[in-house]
Amino acid sequence: MPQVKRRRADVAASIITSQRGYAKLKSKRGKLGLTVPEAFVRGIRHIGYRSNIEAIAELIDNSIQAYSERVDVVFGYERASTKKPQQLAIVDDGHGMPASMLRLAMMWGGTHRENDRTGLGRYGYGLPCATVSVGRRFTIYSRISGGRINAATLDLDDLDSGLYLDEDGDIALPPPRHSRLPAFLQTHLDMTHPEGWASGTIVLIEKLDRLDWTTAKGLKGNLLRHFGVTYHKLLHHTAIHVDGEQVRPIDPLFLTEGSDLYALDEDRANALEPITITITITVGVNDSEKLTGEMTLRYAWLPPSFGAIDKARDAIGLNANARFSILKDYHGIVFSRNGRIVDRMVRTPWTTFINNDRYIRIEIEFSASLDELFGVTTSKQQVSVSSIVWDRLREAGMHKAIEHLRAKVRSAKAERHRNAKVLQSREDRRNLVDTSGSTGDDSAAPTSMVSSSIPSLHRLATTSKAGEALALLINAIETRATGQGAAFAAEYRSLMGEWMATLDPSFLTSAGFATKND
Repeated sequence: MPQVKRRRADVAASIITSQRGYAKLKSKRGKLGLTVPEAFVRGIRHIGYRSNIEAIAELIDNSIQAYSERVDVVFGYERASTKKPQQLAIVDDGHGMPASMLRLAMMWGGTHRENDRTGLGRYGYGLPCATVSVGRRFTIYSRISGGRINAATLDLDDLDSGLYLDEDGDIALPPPRHSRLPAFLQTHLDMTHPEGWASGTIVLIEKLDRLDWTTAKGLKGNLLRHFGVTYHKLLHHTAIHVDGEQVRPIDPLFLTEGSDLYALDEDRANALEPITITITITVGVNDSEKLTGEMTLRYAWLPPSFGAIDKARDAIGLNANARFSILKDYHGIVFSRNGRIVDRMVRTPWTTFINNDRYIRIEIEFSASLDELFGVTTSKQQVSVSSIVWDRLREAGMHKAIEHLRAKVRSAKAERHRNAKVLQSREDRRNLVDTSGSTGDDSAAPTSMVSSSIPSLHRLATTSKAGEALALLINAIETRATGQGAAFAAEYRSLMGEWMATLDPSFLTSAGFATKND
């Protein structure tokens, strides 16, 4: 034990020496604030975006809130190959920012919209977090109406090397400057805004060391699909383009007529009546402020063939259609904040959604005034639903609605299975006919031998015209059956036997019929 204590003491002394050296170094480099800038930025690069898509969506949010009519995600290439972009830019035609705002926009928490609940942004973390999570250098270009283009740049390599230190050892971002746009961005604006780029903002990300996709094609395809779902309610106000292709809205519930994949084939989603719930909460110091917001619940169930190309088979492998990836990626409960999809959840206090639940669709749309109840994070890509919300959802019957949707899908699957059996039975009968006709052996059997083994309905007494008509019909069917060969006759015998077993004897008696074997 004494040796263990000595080793611990030696380790502790070494650690304390390191701490003193670190503190001395940081004290020399400037004032001690709330963060160590270099370490903070390195850590923030791993803030936890699920992918580059969510990071780029943060920048799209800013553009939408700047009243942009058009937003473009533009790929830049420094080499001859266009396989993988070396530059990524988000270009909008919104109101832009004055030069004095550019450096503030690059800072964490630097926003004039702090605690604004009317739009998509609120915290001022989106732009710096999103950009450094994708690349090591970013530049903001912006122009207000009637003004010039100004730019400000943050390069993490320059930050690490100390180039941003001022005379006092504090980190100071370089001041904005009048600037021209890189050639590929100017070319893009000439094509998309031929009358001139009057105002707007461009965020250019370079030194792309954290791209999730290795090709431009893969990045583009995933951005188009994800943005189509994320912004499907907002695209009628702001058009979004990725590498020249316009994003099409995709309703994850497949209820919005005219949206992409809605009319992919004849299958359609079946909606339940939406429900709106109003909630009032208190926020602020000592709960001094009251906020009222709404939740709207949308429900739908889908035919079991909804994700399949060949409707007679399951949506597996090559038989999965373009809808299937949406069914897979957005199953469970989808959460939408101020019209923008932010998260999905597969677990509730009452149930867990499994793969078979892909054909039931649920969305909760809520206003930003309820952010506290939904635990919205600064990156707007996750919710943590409070017990208050779950209680209100239960009162609104969500748990019953989920089971109702599941029952609808189960019933549709059972009907599909029954129909498949009927079709298979018909196909089997056709195959039997084809087989008997091709061999010649069965058709050569004496008609009298075949007929004598087939159960039939015989008219014992004609008590009505209906009974006489039924007798004539049965005799005609029997004649056709006995003329098609033994195999067909055997199938006929089986079907007639099953049918006769289902008939009410009183019906036969009233019609003047009885069953017997010849």
